Amino acid sequence: MAGNFWQSSHFQQWLLDRQDLLRERHHDLQIFPEEEYQKMMIFFANFIQALVEQLKVKQQVIATATVYFKRFFVRNSLKCIDPLLMAPTCIFLASKVEEFGVISNSR
Repeated sequence: MAGNFWQSSHFQQWLLDRQDLLRERHHDLQIFPEEEYQKMMIFFANFIQALVEQLKVKQQVIATATVYFKRFFVRNSLKCIDPLLMAPTCIFLASKVEEFGVISNSR
């Protein structure tokens, strides 16, 4: 992809400064202090990694799933969707995007 980064959707939509993050996480930060929120995000990143390691997929799938998870919860509250359900969804989507193949119960 040889496009202009400064005109990309990644630059325009996902590079957020601290004030933007606080504004987007306003509903969650009313319930949890920021430090507790960060600890929960670390927990769920580790949870995603543990799930993916059991499936024996590439490290790139772990990274992509974690990015999808964090991006989703930047725009949505933790109360909106159960993070324990969103984590496997992000893993499935990341495996498709990274062209890993079918994740099945036979592994």
